[in-house]
Amino acid sequence: MTDGKMTTENEKSKSFNLKEFLIGVKAEMKKVVWPTRGELSSYTVVVFIAVIFVCALIWICDTVFARILEMILR
Repeated sequence: MTDGKMTTENEKSKSFNLKEFLIGVKAEMKKVVWPTRGELSSYTVVVFIAVIFVCALIWICDTVFARILEMILR
């Protein structure tokens, strides 16, 4: 048998409190270390290079598999 008081305490602890959430978000955002403009530029370049590399790798694999499939189906 459950106690009615325990149930209401559990419901209160599980309920969503917007004000407390926003206070927590504000506190966490103060801890964030934002990158400098130079760091951001270099990170952006690295991401673009990685994307181009992965695209080229997928294109090469697709071309190879297409040629293999073409030879099999002839």
